[in-house]
Parts: sequence; structure tokens; C-alpha cells
Amino acid sequence: MNVQRKIKAKRYLVYTLIIFASHLLQNTIFIFPPMFSVRPILLISVAVCIAMFEGELVGAGAGLLAGILWDTVTVTADGYNALYLMVACAICGVLLRIFMRNNIITYIMMNTVTTVIYILSYILFFISTRAFGGEGHLLLRYYLPMGIYSLVLTPFWYILIRAVYRKFSFNYTEY
Repeated sequence: MNVQRKIKAKRYLVYTLIIFASHLLQNTIFIFPPMFSVRPILLISVAVCIAMFEGELVGAGAGLLAGILWDTVTVTADGYNALYLMVACAICGVLLRIFMRNNIITYIMMNTVTTVIYILSYILFFISTRAFGGEGHLLLRYYLPMGIYSLVLTPFWYILIRAVYRKFSFNYTEY
């Protein structure tokens, strides 16, 4: 049992490093190339993928960590990203455990739904309520391309997290 805990601890450490790396890629200027003057939302993709492989509890923790990191650089969303990602990742983990299989098609579908709900709820709660006006323009010019750019990178995160999960999984035949 001690060996299994060490393997899980290593896997969780690698997941944490991936979350920190994606946070830096997403929120640091000039590290990740912008397309159409927008940068992708990487933290949603990473947290949802971890939730798919690890389940609802670890997924909620990964979503909480990713959301806290994201909230540290966001001006308007005081705790919103942490709460949203924690709940979304827990729901993804539960849905995968009960209804779905873990494959790339399911991941693309869950990541798409999670990203679209995030973008629409962010516009509803933080842009519409402040009476800026032009929400439709912001959606079409900024948030829609950001969502599409994020979803284009989706297969990379699935392949990376699956490789980490397989590399650091306990194999009873080895021990």
C-alpha cells in the first residue's frame, strides 16, 4: 500500500506542475502566442482532463487549484473561477464515472460544454451587470475566438494527462 501511495503522490505532483505550467502559459504575456489578439483558456482544459482521469474528488481539487491560480490574476472574478472550476470538474468526474467512457471524444465534448458555460456565465455575471454595453460585440470579437482557440488545443492536454496517468498508475504485476 505504501508503494501505491507514493505513485499517487508522484502523479498528483505532476498534475500540480502541469496546472502551474498551464497557468503561466495562459496568463503570462508573450509566452503563448496570441491568435486574433486573444489567448486561450488553458486552465479549464487541464482541470477537466484531470477530473476525467482521477474522478470527482481529485478533479474538484484540481479545479479549485486552477481556479485559485486564475483568480490571482483576474481583476473582476473574486473567487468565481475557483468556484466554477471546482464544481464543473466535480460534475465532469461524476458524469464520467456514471454515464460516460473516458476517451478523447468525451473529453472534447465535456471541455466544450464547460468552456461555453464559463464564457456565457462570465459575460452574464461580470460584463452585463456592469452596464458596459456591447456584450454581443465582446462575445463575437473576443470570447468566441478565445473559446475556439482553447478547444483547438484540447487534444494535446488529453494526450499529456493520459500519459501521466498511465506512467504513474499502480501496476500489481510489478510488485
